[in-house]
Amino acid sequence: MLVMTAAVAPTAAKGKPRSSNPAFLGVGMQDAGTIGPCEIGTVTKDSGAQVAGLRAGDVFVAIDGTAVGSCDSVITLIQTHEPGDLTKIEVRRGGVSTTIPAKLLSRAEVMRQRFVGQPIPMTTLIRVDDLTAGDLSSRGKTTIVGWFDQKNCVGCETVFGSIAQWQKKTRSAISVLGATAGDIRKSVPENLETLKQYQRGLDVPLLVADQDTFADLAITDPDRIHFMVIDCRGVVQYAAPLAPEADDTAAVLDELYAAAEQASRRLK
Repeated sequence: MLVMTAAVAPTAAKGKPRSSNPAFLGVGMQDAGTIGPCEIGTVTKDSGAQVAGLRAGDVFVAIDGTAVGSCDSVITLIQTHEPGDLTKIEVRRGGVSTTIPAKLLSRAEVMRQRFVGQPIPMTTLIRVDDLTAGDLSSRGKTTIVGWFDQKNCVGCETVFGSIAQWQKKTRSAISVLGATAGDIRKSVPENLETLKQYQRGLDVPLLVADQDTFADLAITDPDRIHFMVIDCRGVVQYAAPLAPEADDTAAVLDELYAAAEQASRRLK
């Protein structure tokens, strides 16, 4: 089965620019067969899908009255909307069709609700380069953390390289880290071994989290890096997604830099 996340696709909907932060339903889904039907596998915490009451096991029937047969068609229809739009999602649940109203949020809004202003919970992550264990909740200096799917995120290395160049050019004391869960089928030690080679081509230190930690602190998404700015007290001051090679990538990076610098100055 092909697992997908609603409102995520390799290319933008026809006629629309590729965006880091489009309308987002918030479900992981898979086609039950080669061409469908499309079934929900997971529901993202605090997303419009969760608030509306969509559940794992629901099968998509229609969106706003337009029939959907596959997960690709679900993605296409969600991408025609803007964040804040109200939709009517018809699903088959237990053999019975029901229509559920749902508000499409954005990834940034979901992340802000979950994280901004909140202390990072105690987390144990392991650095790939020296195998030391670290805790993002530890007090220290302002840190940018980018959570990403190392295996599937195309262009993520280039984004981290741009941030490393900014860090060097500005002589910033702000720490920059990448964080991933690696391959879900492998344990953390197995992932560490696999990621050693990947780390050589990455311009920032790479951390490995277990699957539960990654699920708690990031939105599962193969196409985006989910950035946080954590201040020296361990409190999240900023959270937003970034899609590599999107039309707004440069603008999102500028916003990230500004948020990190503001967090750093505020607590000096």
